[in-house]
Amino acid sequence: MKADNHRVLLFDIDGTLLNPAGEGRGYLSQALIEVFGTAGPIESYPMAGMTDWQIVTDLMTEAGIAPERIEVNLDAAFAAYARVLAEAASTLKIILLPGVTDLLRALSQHPEFTLGLVTGNVQEVVPYKLRVVGIDPAQFTFGAFGSERSHRNELPGLALSRLEKNWGEPVNRARVLVIGDTARDIECARHVGLKVMAVATGHSTVEELAKHRPDYVLEDLADTAAIMQIFQTF
Repeated sequence: MKADNHRVLLFDIDGTLLNPAGEGRGYLSQALIEVFGTAGPIESYPMAGMTDWQIVTDLMTEAGIAPERIEVNLDAAFAAYARVLAEAASTLKIILLPGVTDLLRALSQHPEFTLGLVTGNVQEVVPYKLRVVGIDPAQFTFGAFGSERSHRNELPGLALSRLEKNWGEPVNRARVLVIGDTARDIECARHVGLKVMAVATGHSTVEELAKHRPDYVLEDLADTAAIMQIFQTF
């Protein structure tokens, strides 16, 4: 199938496919204490829409850690986070959001869709989070992650460059849709000229998301038929 016949869907994870229920914050805190000796002001830090790279940098800066020490230890912090979350995988209380299972099942029956991830999460923690709620990570064949770039706006372009390398031809940007739950998801899509669907399953309401003018804004992903119609026609 030629690239022009594909429709590419770039999904956020936390607040879009699943509710992390605060689990990530707790295990990231453990990792930061292990690597830096402090988690900084993690309990009050607003994580929605941020990359883990930016979160760690901000928290450690607030804790007074020198920039060069933060930079040198970023990979160690990411690795520690992935390890402690993996060790706790069987007890994670992460919650699958409404409609996600049915929607992914419907998409799997339509080969014209290519699914990717654009998420602020450290890459290595993603499979654990998805599997806990019954999502097969293999459905998402490419992506970009919050351990690779500090700013979320850089992630869609990184993901699409990987897809273009896999395909050996350009991706038609008009056939790419970002699906996320925050204003930052909308911003990162617009940054590279992509369409975007916002869902109010995170910390923002429909009204709050609508102020940022996404192409589509929904309460959730529960109406599979209606969402598939959007996916097939955007």
